[in-house]
Amino acid sequence: MSKPTDPTEALLARVRAICHSFAGTEEKLSHGAPFFHVRGRGMLSFASDHHGDGRVAVWCWSTADEQRRLVRADPDVYFVPPYVGVKGWVGVRLERPGTDFEALSMLVEEAWRALAPKRLANAAPAAPPPPPVYATTDPELVRDALARLSALCDALPGASAEASTSQTTWRVGRKTFAYLLDNQHRDGIVSVCFRVAPDEAAALVERSPRRYYRPPYVGAKGWVAMRVDSAKVPWKELARRVTESHASVAPRRVG
Repeated sequence: MSKPTDPTEALLARVRAICHSFAGTEEKLSHGAPFFHVRGRGMLSFASDHHGDGRVAVWCWSTADEQRRLVRADPDVYFVPPYVGVKGWVGVRLERPGTDFEALSMLVEEAWRALAPKRLANAAPAAPPPPPVYATTDPELVRDALARLSALCDALPGASAEASTSQTTWRVGRKTFAYLLDNQHRDGIVSVCFRVAPDEAAALVERSPRRYYRPPYVGAKGWVAMRVDSAKVPWKELARRVTESHASVAPRRVG
């Protein structure tokens, strides 16, 4: 099997090897992230630039006491992750030079011993399964979509952009008016999100479900997404939608 050349995928491969060195470990996607569990009990999640935090990390099951000890001892490596941190899980940064994978393996082993059924306590791990094939997108298509949307949004009064691994966000002041989503949650989709009236969002999705969909989280708040990874993207319509989205949140003094 060839080794992955992407640095993040190479880190994931090392994490995967550690997790599968313990009997009963399985992998699935959870909220778009590779998630490792043993008999359904969550053990570790792989997080790459989660919500633009710039980290390639794992969130590993642990105890509150161990979490506090690790974060205090080395806050440059260990941190309290969102969502699961309140339950004692600990974050471990992987993208920094000199990552201690032996220490990570020990941390995973402690998690496995706490979570695995007793019948697996002395079981030998099975041969690692082939890595899952997750959805990808076409980098050239993404670059083209980003260039087109940047030219449009950057020309709007007061607009500013912020980029992360899976999305670019455009704001006017503190209000967001557009997103470019690239394989967010590893869904294999490239789309542009903008604000519309809630009833209009429903009508767009109903009329053209292959073109429009409700994006996660913000879809319930009056956002709709237009796919730009299919043939014959209606860029003029998209430009109008994004411009209207900007106007709906822009302060009156901007214009």
